[in-house]
Amino acid sequence: MVPRLLFFICILIASLINNLIVPYAIYYKKFGFFKKRPQGFIGVNFWGIIMDGILAGGINIIILNYLLNINSAILLSDLIVSILAGFFFMIICHIYMSVKKWKVWIMPKPWVWNLAGYWHMFSMTLQMSYVGYCFIIILRNLDRLTDSLTIFSVIVGFSLACLFILSLKQEKKGLKIGKVNISNKPW
Repeated sequence: MVPRLLFFICILIASLINNLIVPYAIYYKKFGFFKKRPQGFIGVNFWGIIMDGILAGGINIIILNYLLNINSAILLSDLIVSILAGFFFMIICHIYMSVKKWKVWIMPKPWVWNLAGYWHMFSMTLQMSYVGYCFIIILRNLDRLTDSLTIFSVIVGFSLACLFILSLKQEKKGLKIGKVNISNKPW
């Protein structure tokens, strides 16, 4: 039997591959890293690592730990609802980014996505379906809200999600913590 910590490290690595390495590989193939870019070029930056790697990976681990500990049956109807909810959430987020005229490395112009952007759509749908499935399980049995594992998982997961949202707000100007400067400048 694989020790739980090793298993969670493997899940974190899988999350990093899905959320970081695949989109960055797509980006690198087209643009390369650390090359001089034209003015106004939007590229990958450290915020992608913070949000899509660390915070999303942490949320994945919290949810997986919760699902493994409650031994819940997987229902096809719950999976379908969670996938549809994840898809609609992804659509709303990408419409929001376009309406706000964001220029990010997955969307160099509003309403125009590159290959990494389409991967982001697929990946975000899966991620939000995964999160949604956990919420469906809790909502199906509200008595779980008295369980300490459920309370812990919801609080930590919600905290990581709040940090994710705060990171989105901070991304425009970067962040300086002591001598460390987390820049929003593209690679």
